Amino acid sequence: MKQRKGFTFIELMIVIAIIIILAAIAIPNYLRLTDRARRARIAGDFSSLATANEAYLVDWGHYPKGSAIADGEFGKGITTTEDLKYVQEITGVNATYNASSKTSLVGELGGIEYIKSATIGSMYDPFIPDEGYFYSCTTNGIHWLLYVSTGVDKPYLSRTDMVTDLQETDSTPSVPSG
Repeated sequence: MKQRKGFTFIELMIVIAIIIILAAIAIPNYLRLTDRARRARIAGDFSSLATANEAYLVDWGHYPKGSAIADGEFGKGITTTEDLKYVQEITGVNATYNASSKTSLVGELGGIEYIKSATIGSMYDPFIPDEGYFYSCTTNGIHWLLYVSTGVDKPYLSRTDMVTDLQETDSTPSVPSG
């Protein structure tokens, strides 16, 4: 009787089939996991910004608003002076309302740092890393909106001062009115 020195074709095909089945199960799970991680990152960043916005409201009587802070992108994607104005207000650096020469409603001198500049600098869209988050506010400073583009099924995730959970929308979100 001849001794066998390898695997038969059938045995190799069975092993390959098992590997393909395992990959078919693992790859979709991995993709869902990374999507959940990206959403968790956005939710955490938006929560930090919401806390800064609410503290700003307590001190100044309004949210960082449109006349001083242009609607715009911030975080890793800051590219213009207009985008930078929101960051200046909540970090207290070169701010318009939150200036060191002004006094807040609670009697504190301006230049208040609601969130660290380095924290803002580390915020970026995890779905599209070259982009940042977007902030918008009503002209009277009553409501605000944070949103991000995901580039996937529901292209936008947003959070407002009225709704604390991330909301998915097909079109660019708008600031709540009223």
